[in-house]
Amino acid sequence: MANRSPLFIAAIYMVAYTISFSALWACIRHLSSDIHPLVLVFFRTFFGMLFILPVLLKTRLPALSSGRYPLFILRGILNITSVMGAFYAVSLIPLADAVAYSYLAPIFATVLAVFILKETIGRHRILAILISFLGVLILVRPGFQTLSIGILSALGAAVCFAATLICVKLLTRHESPSIVSLMSFFVAIPISLVAALFYWQWPSGEQWFYIVFMGILSAVAHICLAKALSKADLSAIMPLDFTRIIFAAIMGVTLFGDSLNGLTFLGGSIILASAVYATHREKKQQMRTS
Repeated sequence: MANRSPLFIAAIYMVAYTISFSALWACIRHLSSDIHPLVLVFFRTFFGMLFILPVLLKTRLPALSSGRYPLFILRGILNITSVMGAFYAVSLIPLADAVAYSYLAPIFATVLAVFILKETIGRHRILAILISFLGVLILVRPGFQTLSIGILSALGAAVCFAATLICVKLLTRHESPSIVSLMSFFVAIPISLVAALFYWQWPSGEQWFYIVFMGILSAVAHICLAKALSKADLSAIMPLDFTRIIFAAIMGVTLFGDSLNGLTFLGGSIILASAVYATHREKKQQMRTS
């Protein structure tokens, strides 16, 4: 791939990320009928860290005097809470629906940035927020379907992940992304273990294969996304994230008998399009002010 453009390489990494992510959630859906989602969260976190640790251990931890450890801990708590909510949602609602709700995270992050980072948002980002709200209404369809615990878990996971993005933005002003990732795993391991103990059961037989495979998929998805972002701007590769809902829908239909719902694709595409639009406008604004 030496003669390929960086954008082409980034696109390959991004598609690899979406396939790995969708396959990870398919494993969760398969195992959650026998193993509680919170137990799966712990095993995913443990094995994910195990496979990515050789890369992350090359980094140097920040000094205790840096004063950033409370934010590291907060980021870790928010991140693992988001994972728990997403895993629980995947066990209850179709895979494509869970992916569609996850597209809300960048929009929620835009709103949080106004209050926490004191960022100002212009009419373009306000328009993106309003458009994404339309996508949410299409997904939730108030009055036409029950607001289930699965939907609420997916929405809660998106909110927590949005707050995680804010923490990451604050931390990466002073620390490398590798350090931020490593500290998140350190915080997540004990929290996920304590939560899992309330529903603990040891996997058996072929379940161990899927458990370990979850860790591999988690590490691959993490590395591929980081590689994609290192090769191209977020605004350039973000539209490819739509393939995540396509792969999730294919796996949901073929493996679990999920029904294809056109409104899920419509709502998800509207939310993702609004996020892409907001990201594109932000990039243009940065170019004008630089």
